[in-house]
Amino acid sequence: MDGDKTSVFHDVDGSVSEYPGSYLIKEDNWLIKHRDCIEVPDWRGSICSGSYAQVYIQAYKSSNLKMKIIKNDFYTHPLYLEGALSKSTHYQQYQPVITLQKGYTIHWDKAAPEELTIWLINFNKNDWIQVGFCYPKGTTFSILSDIHDRLLKKTYKTGVFYPALQMDKLEYRYPTKGYYYWDEDTGLLFLKLKAQHEKEPFAFCSNRGCERIRIKANIPKQTGTSDCEALAYPKYAEKPTVDVPMPKKLPSAHMIKKDHFVELKIESYKTKYYHLKDDFAYISVDGKSFYLSEEGIQVVVIDGHEGKIVNRMSFKNIILHGIPAQIINYVNNIRNNSIVVMTSKGRFVSRSPWTKVLETLGAKPGFKLKDKMAFVGYKGSFRPFWIKLETDEDAVRIFQALPVPVVKKMKL
Repeated sequence: MDGDKTSVFHDVDGSVSEYPGSYLIKEDNWLIKHRDCIEVPDWRGSICSGSYAQVYIQAYKSSNLKMKIIKNDFYTHPLYLEGALSKSTHYQQYQPVITLQKGYTIHWDKAAPEELTIWLINFNKNDWIQVGFCYPKGTTFSILSDIHDRLLKKTYKTGVFYPALQMDKLEYRYPTKGYYYWDEDTGLLFLKLKAQHEKEPFAFCSNRGCERIRIKANIPKQTGTSDCEALAYPKYAEKPTVDVPMPKKLPSAHMIKKDHFVELKIESYKTKYYHLKDDFAYISVDGKSFYLSEEGIQVVVIDGHEGKIVNRMSFKNIILHGIPAQIINYVNNIRNNSIVVMTSKGRFVSRSPWTKVLETLGAKPGFKLKDKMAFVGYKGSFRPFWIKLETDEDAVRIFQALPVPVVKKMKL
């Protein structure tokens, strides 16, 4: 259901997530997720930070369209919406939650609707997003803005959008005048949706009413599916950024309840500064970081009952290659009910008998290690579903919050 896909919970005091001021979202909703969000496998969700709002997109004369919306900085992770209304209505409404000050594109599984009305919901004055709507070549447009007073049930026209020859012109948005850019080669109609009026703190719409943009498209007959994704990217891809830093986790000492989360951050990546090249790798447990200074593997062991670090060890490449029994014996001697975290640095030895320890700690057989590795495993009598292995040639990262004490659970 669309509501499940786009649900957001604001944890103001951190009583749910242990991260005051954070937002709890679905694990696969990349419209509002960023690379520093912390995964919570137990919830199939993520703990995130950001500035969010919502748009209502009403498609008229097309109640059975499926909409695909893509955030430009994570364009490989689209979100599909079916609409919130019955298929028997004369229009359909899609209600994605979005990250403000970002770019998006919107596509359809059939021909694009001839009429769209976009409502700006929970936008404060000057909040904006930029959206590219997919249409067939040869389409012409009539676009205006209005304000709808839901109490009086009256609508007031406020402005008109004019065609622009360059994308930069979209920045010139005024209460009575705006611009649109029609990139006919990719089939995308670009608009900057920007709130023009002040809003009360807990109101959906502005003090003047609900700000809307209305698009009427004159679409050529017998057009196919309006899905421009293949032409839109990577042309309109954006570099991922984290605009609102993640809040810090509450210290375990502040936790009244016995059950709590352990925050794990594991990264390994290549760095380059002009002609100088280097590798960087670390493991962080509840904010305490351990950096790997030499090429090889670092292992951190965490008690599965209380979430405290009990041991850590590094194994150089020469050991992994020549005496793999050292790491094998080390893992065999780890106590049951232990969370085991690993990361690699440099061109570590990825083909050697030592890799069997990853299977001992829950990795699925058949994996192939590359230059970079991050791993969260478990030593115990069962295999938790949060076990994760990431491997890549250039960079890997795992940000997770794991519940302790570790107990056997059914996967949601």
